[in-house]
Amino acid sequence: MNLRPLALSDNLALSIFLDSECGSSQMYRTVLNLRETQMVAMERIAFDEDQIVGYLCCAKMINPADWWVLSVLVVSSNSRRKGIGRDLVRRGMDDARRAKAPAVVVVGDPAYFAQMGFSQSAVKNLSLPFAQALTSLYPIAPKTGLSKHTLQYPESFVPFNDVVTTAV
Repeated sequence: MNLRPLALSDNLALSIFLDSECGSSQMYRTVLNLRETQMVAMERIAFDEDQIVGYLCCAKMINPADWWVLSVLVVSSNSRRKGIGRDLVRRGMDDARRAKAPAVVVVGDPAYFAQMGFSQSAVKNLSLPFAQALTSLYPIAPKTGLSKHTLQYPESFVPFNDVVTTAV
């Protein structure tokens, strides 16, 4: 598996990948909305030979403004349980650290994301708009774990307020 930043020439293949893996165009539309509103912090694709097998997108939070949210993580159904999702997340968190993001929030399976260093207990002092039981934090800067903030996600993240699916 190779991992690299998304290139403009990847858009069609990414659209097809996300639509087929997620069963609708909602995920790709969310990515497009994040891009159009300039809220994408980082995008990475994993590929095997010429085929996309995974995608990761982190977006900028509205509040705290310097935090990120892991917005999209999708691994090909044919490539699951091979560590691709974990590799994407780990490398994504390395990118977040290099970009000096103080913390990254995720809404998803707490047990899965705990394997990559996310902590559910680190969000206990945060005011969350939804999905408290599914929210975890990857603290990077000192004192971000257990800090007190009211989280506000990018508006484009809103379609996932009611339903959280894990496609990894």
